[in-house]
Amino acid sequence: MFSLKGRRALITGASRGVGFAIAKTFSAAGAEIVATARNEQRLDMLRREIEAADGKITIVPGDLFTRAGAREVARRSGDVDVLINNAAFTGVKWQSFAVNLDAPVTLMQSLMPGMIQRRRGVVINISSTGAHRPNPMHAPYSASKAALEIVSRAAALEGGPHGVRVNVVALGLTNTEALHEMAGDDAAIAAMGQMLVPIGRANKVSEVASTCLFLASDAAATITGAVLMVDGGMTAGAFDRSRHVPSGAAPSFTAQSGGSKPG
Repeated sequence: MFSLKGRRALITGASRGVGFAIAKTFSAAGAEIVATARNEQRLDMLRREIEAADGKITIVPGDLFTRAGAREVARRSGDVDVLINNAAFTGVKWQSFAVNLDAPVTLMQSLMPGMIQRRRGVVINISSTGAHRPNPMHAPYSASKAALEIVSRAAALEGGPHGVRVNVVALGLTNTEALHEMAGDDAAIAAMGQMLVPIGRANKVSEVASTCLFLASDAAATITGAVLMVDGGMTAGAFDRSRHVPSGAAPSFTAQSGGSKPG
């Protein structure tokens, strides 16, 4: 059901974290991988892992901070059936737009015409809960991701009649190398998950990769123009663990004694 056999997938930001996991998951599902990032050494690590599992991969080192760089990545990648725009710049500067919006748009403009001509293609753009609930001092990042989401919906409308689906996966707290660099250790990440996430933990990168595999596969053939929140409930509404999980209290949707019985 979730096979990608016979399909070629370009994954940006594939040298670590979510992109690395997506590449390995897609390869295991039968896809030929085209992996791009700036760090060629880490891309080579990915290549070795995929080839050791009898997968097929081409690495395309590239820099997505310019539109020319994105067009060059597209040119070197050739025709692809699946495009995963995962690379992101999480800094607080307005150059976030270069990687988070301009690069995905340029890659879509470069690669979607071929998908439309073949009448088959999938684009998955990786966004963030920051597009829905921005954090202080991160306006550029949040704005760039919000813009990416509306662009994705517009692309879904244009691509749909030609067999091309475009969706967004918006991530909440995710246990990546980047989060480790910010938080410091596993204990700190666990504490963040308990504090911020209704399910009480961060996403695993393998879980994000599995979600993308579903959206890229024929199992999601009628899903396009969607923004799928993969955030453990972070954007479902206001959440304060001290209020929502008080000692001895029962959730509203748990059967409780003392109420009237249905007639």
